[in-house]
Amino acid sequence: MTVAALAVLWGVLLWGALLSVRAAVAARALDRRRRPAPPPRAAPHVVLLVPALREQELLGEVVRAAAGLPYPPGLLHVVVVTTEREERERRAVLDRAAALAADLVASGARDAAARLAGVVPSGLAAEAARRTRASADPAGTLRAELDAVPTTREVASALLPEVAAEHPGVGLHHLHYPDEGAKSSQLVHAVERLADLLPPDATPSFTYVGLYDADAQPDLDTLTHLAAAVSPDGGGPAPDLVQQLPLQLRRPHAARPGAADVLLRAHALADLRRRAGVEAHRILARRRLRAARLPARVTAVAEPVVYGIGSGLFVRHDTLVAIGMYEEPVDDLLVGYKLSSAGAVMEVLPVFNLVDRYSGTAALGKAYALVAHGSLAGCRRLLTDPVLRAFRLRNTVVLVKEGLDTLWWFAGPAVVLAAAGTLVVRGAHGPLLAWAAAACAYTVLHAWWCVRRARHWLAGHRGADARAEPPDGPSPFVLGLAFLCQPLLHWAGPVRHVARLLRGGPLVLGKTER
Repeated sequence: MTVAALAVLWGVLLWGALLSVRAAVAARALDRRRRPAPPPRAAPHVVLLVPALREQELLGEVVRAAAGLPYPPGLLHVVVVTTEREERERRAVLDRAAALAADLVASGARDAAARLAGVVPSGLAAEAARRTRASADPAGTLRAELDAVPTTREVASALLPEVAAEHPGVGLHHLHYPDEGAKSSQLVHAVERLADLLPPDATPSFTYVGLYDADAQPDLDTLTHLAAAVSPDGGGPAPDLVQQLPLQLRRPHAARPGAADVLLRAHALADLRRRAGVEAHRILARRRLRAARLPARVTAVAEPVVYGIGSGLFVRHDTLVAIGMYEEPVDDLLVGYKLSSAGAVMEVLPVFNLVDRYSGTAALGKAYALVAHGSLAGCRRLLTDPVLRAFRLRNTVVLVKEGLDTLWWFAGPAVVLAAAGTLVVRGAHGPLLAWAAAACAYTVLHAWWCVRRARHWLAGHRGADARAEPPDGPSPFVLGLAFLCQPLLHWAGPVRHVARLLRGGPLVLGKTER
């Protein structure tokens, strides 16, 4: 048992070190590719979908950022997709305004603001809660506060004509999804209507459908690099998927100082290793394997599985329709699974999408719970879908790899804790201390690399705004402690998901409420 426990602990640590090495190599490769590329002979039509739910504060930022990306006139189309779900939930809140106002009065100021975040935009929640709590008629004041906040649909209707006047070469469209369903359903609603929105020369085989969430701030060179990546000048097949990596290096409006905020800032920094060492590395590795011209069965087994990362994910229009578009419960994960099974051609952009980091640990837990549920749903789909099973070996490889990955995500931290506990019980304190010292030393190097990489990528990001959050603030000691807590933060999602299932809660979980 002692040998097995040590094997688990050192295996986990060495795997983390390997990810860090991969991240450093991939980051250098992306930096080399960021140099200006010659203009391609032909540029594709690009559709940028912006699904919006309670995004009154941020919608203007992302629409202007998307419409302001340099690109040939007539080839860029921005589609804002609002949803009836927001207005239905708003009506439900108004119906219980008296009870909610009573809860706000009974809560402390901080708890009241948290309760109201998501009902009104987070940046307005604290002041709205304060006025409601101070009012002689809390219920009436709360109703007035809610009525004073326009819906996202109203904001979009007023905003888009202004942006269209500022960017006359960009097609700007607003669609409203009238049915039930979450983000994936909004996106499918938009893709199904692209034939009516795009010009006749937007052939699906050379049109790319991208996705930006409302907190996105893409690099100004994004579409230039996209056009170069999919250009027919290279002679190869046009990529099915082009991934732009997100950097969680913008401070959200709802962020509040405190210990939790330090944890979340460390999470945003630690996330850089995952972006470079997992997502970018896997796409670059697939390219290298294709170039090696190995036997098809060897390539199918060796190619890593690529996850789709929604905000910054571009898929060729005809490919997107062929794979069934976006699916609930997670819009992006199954896109990556399905295209990996199909052996799709993939590219990664060397410029990044700056996005808000998480504002609270509860929001982060909800996000990871949603992804955990999506991972399980994706594995079930790979196992049972006859269309995916038709890919035979590739689909089996994706299922095995992702099944093991998902299993380790759920059980891994418990296994590591059990291994450490075994060493304590058996009195193997020396080996345990040696491993703990090595783990702490690795964490220091990991944090140092992430801080340096954050500074470098932020400095090179064209279009970063005042909310960009440099990796300054916490002392190195505090930052190191926050990095040590990251595995437990990642584990909180699966734990939350399992707990919700055991309580009989609904399967579809929410993400952040801005």
